[in-house]
Amino acid sequence: MAEEWKEKIIKEKLGGKEDWTPEERAELCKQLEQDLDSHISAMGKSKYEGGWTEENWKEQMAEHPLFAPYIQGEGVTEAEAPINPLSEGLAQLKFDPDHNSPQEVAQNYKEEGNLQFKYKKYRLAVANFSEGLKQKCPDNETNAQLHNNRAAAHWHLGNYRSAIKDCEKAVEFKPDYPKAIVRAMDCATKLQSWDEVITWCDRGLRIESTNQKLKTSRLTAVREKKLVERDMRKKVKEENRKFEEEENLINAIKNRGIRLGTAGLKGSSSVSLSDLEPCHPTSQGSRVHLNEKGELVWPVMLLYPEHHETDVIQEFTESNCIRDHLEVIFGKNAPPAPWDTEKKYQLEKLHVYFEDKEKEKLCKIDPCQTLQQILTDPRCCVLGGTPGFIILVDGSKFMKEFLSRYTT
Repeated sequence: MAEEWKEKIIKEKLGGKEDWTPEERAELCKQLEQDLDSHISAMGKSKYEGGWTEENWKEQMAEHPLFAPYIQGEGVTEAEAPINPLSEGLAQLKFDPDHNSPQEVAQNYKEEGNLQFKYKKYRLAVANFSEGLKQKCPDNETNAQLHNNRAAAHWHLGNYRSAIKDCEKAVEFKPDYPKAIVRAMDCATKLQSWDEVITWCDRGLRIESTNQKLKTSRLTAVREKKLVERDMRKKVKEENRKFEEEENLINAIKNRGIRLGTAGLKGSSSVSLSDLEPCHPTSQGSRVHLNEKGELVWPVMLLYPEHHETDVIQEFTESNCIRDHLEVIFGKNAPPAPWDTEKKYQLEKLHVYFEDKEKEKLCKIDPCQTLQQILTDPRCCVLGGTPGFIILVDGSKFMKEFLSRYTT
């Protein structure tokens, strides 16, 4: 064929002349070589147009039926990728069990999954590796690789537990599989499952005793496990201490015979922690507790209904008297309250009451009594975890009107 082509060119150059001499033939060959050199030189100087560049290679590949599924645009999901008839037909031929053995189909799915993995299409990679495993090919090496590769895709998706399960299956097919063992160890580390990390490290070190990553990871896991166990012991100890404190608190209230209740309900001698939670906003976080001496310390409200004002004493020890606190608020050296414009609230003129909601009456108390003496009065009931006392000015018009609402 080459000789015929040469003869044709020579005839064209000689204008159809057939009887030419060897010298003419040699001259013609020399001229053809010069023409070829000139043509090649001209090609190097001219700009190549219409080819793939760094800027347009992605768009060019997108038009190719075999590459299009791997170069989807930003925000386009795998499900939205168009299915090209040519690529679909090639795929059917490639994965057709009638034309391929189970091992060949599994191998093809593995290669397809690897390609998807390369382009960071991890969900498609998982799907392809899964299809490969469904073929149940007889080759343990291929099955081990499929599980290990699917574990790698799960890793990138953050499915660490699924990745560990795949690694377990991979080492079932191939016990001496360091890649699967290391990947399982990495996943267990992400899950902070330190016992699993140690187990995988030990398994890997039996195969590769010099593997530095496994050695380092094992030391880290042992250290972290000790820290977790220490924190757990602290947590249990703190929970036990808190439980003991709550038990002591409930027993102290029961032993004193203090009645608890909620607004609108009758008081009861039974005690629960929910009944002890303060309901007033200013006393939140000041729940009754026992001090170092074993005394109950309550949040206490002092109510001034004439002016719709309230004082909250967040820590009122049961051995203290109401008078002690009133002296701090209304004593001779204390400035008058901003709302007491008439300066009526003087210590010696103040009367203190608690409300007996069951009988709808006010009970006057001696301010020199201790808080414990008042709260153990069978008529008294602590509502919302906060004892409340009404303060009235003796002889005031408001006091007379207010008391007329109750049976005293």
